[in-house]
Amino acid sequence: MSTTQRSESMNAFFDGYVHSGTTLKEFVDQFDNALRKKVEVETMADFNSNNQTIPCVSHFNIEKQFQMLYTKEKFKEVQRELLGLMCCNCSLVSTEGCILKYQVLDEISTDDHIKTLHFCVYYNEEEVEVKCTCALFQMRGILCGYALTVCQLKKINVLPDVYVLDRWRKDLKRTYTLLKSSYNDQRDRADARNYERVLKRCSKLATKISSDNEKISAFLRVVDEFETKCEGSTLESAYEQTKAKANVVLDKGKKILNPNVVRGKGKPPSKRKVPLVEKLATKRNKPTCRKILEDETQLGETPGSEQHQFDDGVDVGTQNSILTQSTPGGNEMCHHIDAHL
Repeated sequence: MSTTQRSESMNAFFDGYVHSGTTLKEFVDQFDNALRKKVEVETMADFNSNNQTIPCVSHFNIEKQFQMLYTKEKFKEVQRELLGLMCCNCSLVSTEGCILKYQVLDEISTDDHIKTLHFCVYYNEEEVEVKCTCALFQMRGILCGYALTVCQLKKINVLPDVYVLDRWRKDLKRTYTLLKSSYNDQRDRADARNYERVLKRCSKLATKISSDNEKISAFLRVVDEFETKCEGSTLESAYEQTKAKANVVLDKGKKILNPNVVRGKGKPPSKRKVPLVEKLATKRNKPTCRKILEDETQLGETPGSEQHQFDDGVDVGTQNSILTQSTPGGNEMCHHIDAHL
């Protein structure tokens, strides 16, 4: 069994779990193990992001904003964009109402020279919106250094929420981490059990009052009041809750080892099929038996080549013992005879 995907991310996800000798049953078990490992890595990354702080590289308030909200890896990307501000030169090009157009020049070093890049940044003063022609925010969700240059020029200390994506935030509770699944046993987590209880009660209540608008309005008012009281409360990290129960979770799971790779039935793997033309060309380039015989005969006629005599008086024969014998079919056959002269 093998994985096929347009991108390499899926193949890297199954590294160590799926190979050519994996059967379908083993793949199902290993699939749960791979997902369980992904949950563990994600939980550890969330714990590190919430308990470790990367120092700022500048005095900008925007960097401090991302430091408090973004995960470690995404905050490092923001810092790389902030470091690029040192090579940027920003100048105002035109003004159309509340829209300001800036030209930003960036210098990048290549192998042997420095290249200058030109970008345009549009800034809306009324709505505090910034847009760059490099489209880095649209592609990766991170504001580019050119847009941050304009924000610094306009003395913007806090970016609007539209530029702080929930996907990269570390202070938000992910709902999917509380869902019960086959690869992640949530019975040892108090927050997961409570989430399931509240979800069941709300589901039953929604079924009862769904046809009465007055009851729905009253229920939503109570929910709004309770939500106001719960603002500012922090939830304990999932890693801390599962850390004490780590041994229990590991003991419940059955460890599935990778099967031994054995050779399958059928033709063994071989090289590519050689075309007939290539076979004939290779055969034509090989020396024939007659050519070898002539070379050996000429070698034997040279003086001192028939035998070698050592100090102890032992004579050693050479390769002159090559005879030719004609077969009935007219073909010559080569025989090797050890001759001692």
